[in-house]
Amino acid sequence: MQIHTSLSPADPIPSAAADVAIVIDVLRATSVATTALQSGAKQILACREIDAARALAASLGPQTLLCGERGCRPIEGFDCGNSPAEYTADRVADRTLILTTTNGTRAIQSASSARTMVLASFLNLSAVVQHVHRFESLHVVCAGTDGQVTGEDVLLAGAIIDGVLLHRTDATDSDAPSPLCDASRIARQFWCGSLPNPDPDTLRKCLENTLGGRNLIRVGYADDLSRCAAIDSGPIIPYRTQLEPATFQVM
Repeated sequence: MQIHTSLSPADPIPSAAADVAIVIDVLRATSVATTALQSGAKQILACREIDAARALAASLGPQTLLCGERGCRPIEGFDCGNSPAEYTADRVADRTLILTTTNGTRAIQSASSARTMVLASFLNLSAVVQHVHRFESLHVVCAGTDGQVTGEDVLLAGAIIDGVLLHRTDATDSDAPSPLCDASRIARQFWCGSLPNPDPDTLRKCLENTLGGRNLIRVGYADDLSRCAAIDSGPIIPYRTQLEPATFQVM
């Protein structure tokens, strides 16, 4: 087994060799995707650029919702921003969502060559671990913020890696080569050292001190930290069902 981690999109992306890419944007794209599909959205189509999202929405018709943000703020003329609070069943059930965000949808595109792809958040942490631990080659992709490493994404990467290793006794055999690259090892140590007994309240406090957390607090979205720290509250997995545009549905 091998687990490679890209701590930011600036890191090398070896997804072509990976059985599965696990894309992470805790604050907030992958948390929104989990919430939206849990609320009954039909599918989520990820676009890197705003103009591409608008064009796709125009081609698909009125059943679509334009969703996303730039700089943490909703995009003018879009139906939804990037707060999980907006993705309620009465708003998104049976709808196709077209999502574009500053960092998350770019990370999705950067890992597009992986054989399969899932989106991970703290909301679906255990479900993701339960699914991906069976694969032999994992690539964990952290979205970061504007090319910088962000603590919230590294925390979740570490949580996933730690969970996978707990399931895979063969990966912890002391006589076998380590399955972790240096970045994977760093992420796991960060998670285990920061939250030895994880719970949503402790995680929220931890998120407050990350780059992404500070950015959200600055623009008035502090409440989203609690929403994105609700561990295992949305036990579904956004699974890529189409490559272009990248389309995600409930697994």
